[in-house]
Order: sequence, then C-alpha cells, then structure tokens
Amino acid sequence: MGALEGSLNLKIDVYVSGVFQSSYLHLKEAFDKINDGTHSGMIEVRIKAGTSETASAVLNASGTGSASYSSIIIFPTATGIRITGNLAAPLIDLNGADNVTIDGRVNASGTAKSLVISNTNTGTYASTIRLIASAENNTVKYCLIQGSETSTGKGVVFFSSASTGNGNDGNTLTNNIITGNVTDRPFNAIYSAGTTGRENTNNIISNNDIYNFLRTSSNSYGIFIQYASNDWTISGNSFFETSPFTPLAGNTYHVIHVTTSTNHMISGNFIGGTAALCGGAAWTVNSNFPHYFCGIFIEGGNPTATIVENNTIRNIQY
Repeated sequence: MGALEGSLNLKIDVYVSGVFQSSYLHLKEAFDKINDGTHSGMIEVRIKAGTSETASAVLNASGTGSASYSSIIIFPTATGIRITGNLAAPLIDLNGADNVTIDGRVNASGTAKSLVISNTNTGTYASTIRLIASAENNTVKYCLIQGSETSTGKGVVFFSSASTGNGNDGNTLTNNIITGNVTDRPFNAIYSAGTTGRENTNNIISNNDIYNFLRTSSNSYGIFIQYASNDWTISGNSFFETSPFTPLAGNTYHVIHVTTSTNHMISGNFIGGTAALCGGAAWTVNSNFPHYFCGIFIEGGNPTATIVENNTIRNIQY
C-alpha cells in the first residue's frame, strides 16, 4: 500500500491498470489530474469517503489537451458515500468524456446502491450530472441522483448540445434512483436537447426509479426528450410520488414527454402508485385548479415512427 493510499483525510484513490497512483480530497482534483495527463490509460477512481465539492468536477475528452485514457470507472469502496455540492453549475460534468462508468455499488459489485450524487442548488444551471460536447458511451448505474435545477431547459441529468463533433450518443442510465432534493423539486428529472446535425442519439434510460420529481409551482416533467434527440430507449422505469401531489392552475405535468419524433422505443414503464412498479398506495393528485397531467405524451411523426407499448399507468387517485 502506498503512503497516501488509505489515508483517512484523502477521500479519492486513483488506480491505473490496477496499480495505485495517488489520493485526493475531492473528485474535482482527481478529474483535474486526469485532464492534465497525470493519470492515463485504464483508470479506476475509488471513492473511500464522502466529498463536498466546491466547484464542478469536469472530466474532459481523452485527446483534449494532455488527457489520455481508454476508460474510467468510478465507484465507492464503502456504503453510504455521498458526493455533494451546492453549485449553480453541474456537479459532475462529462465534457466530451467517453467510456466513463459511474457505478454506485461498493467495489462495483452486487446490486445495492451505495453512492449518492446530490446537487442541492436550485439555480437554473444546477444539474447534478451533465453530458455535453459529444460525451459518448458512458454509463451511470446503481446511484441515487438528487437535484433541484430550476430551468425548463435543463435536468437533474442533462443531455446537452454540442458545437462540434457528434451529439451525446450511446449513453446509458440504468438501475438508478433519480429524485428531487428534500427541500425542492426540479423542472425536469432527465432532459435532452441536442443540436441539429449533432443529435443526441441511441441513449438508454432503463430500470430506474424516478420519484418525487414533479415541481408543483411550474411546468414539470419526468423525462423530457426535446430537440435533436433520436433513437432513444426508455424502458422498465418506475415513476411515482410518495405523498399527495397538488398541481397549480395552468401548469403542465408530464411524466414522459417526447417532442422529437424519430425512432424512439418507450416500453414497459410504470406510472403511478407510491412505490416502484405502481406499488404501494395510490399516487394522489389533489387540485381544484385546471391543469394538464399526462402519463406519456408523444409528438410522433416522420421519418421513423416512435413505438409506445406495454406501459402501465395505474394506481392513481385523482
């Protein structure tokens, strides 16, 4: 064991091809050292204890500046670890980064979700995880992701646009819990807006529990696939609210909302109840005001149809 490896005051260990390299206090510091080429190749970022980030942890693309890596996996080595911040900016920013896995399981094994990633800021840019500038083939799994961004064009998990290269393609969110913070709710739990000619394509959102996500005071969405975003798979997710939901007059609340038309597959999702799979007591909606509520809203069209099949909407009390 190296001199710094296992140090109690340093919370992040970086390994390359299984060999310990160095330890850091914050995730941002580890990412900075990957960006400047200090660590290269097949990289493991092992999180030993919770961190409070004071600036965005930005991970650049391999080949940008001195960054040079083939893959990066990030995972906790103990239960109950939290990466938190109060940032009017993304907490974790995959800035063109490819082949990155954020795995919330202890030592990337088992099924228990042991990593919380939480941005407590309620600003318009306060995403928790952002993919931008052609971030491709990344996976976020088995994490508890919390956020309360307050922009109609952002999300707790935000697939942003790109000015060059491709879109944010081939990424997967699976087996996560995605929710608002205790004190506030987001405008969108998951949001995608690509750029024409650099669409966000072939992304997968599967088997996640997305709950307590609708923001009562404004229009709000669970998954909002908007501009220049094609060929998505949205499957096996559960959407629910654990306490009564009270809409306000004139607002729109959509659980799955797709306004870009090409070749999506939306199947096997569950909407309703107070637990996963439409379980528990009824999802209760209380309101004396006119508003818009929709489980699945699709603007389908050319050139390739979107398929919506085998979804379940039940256990809702209006």
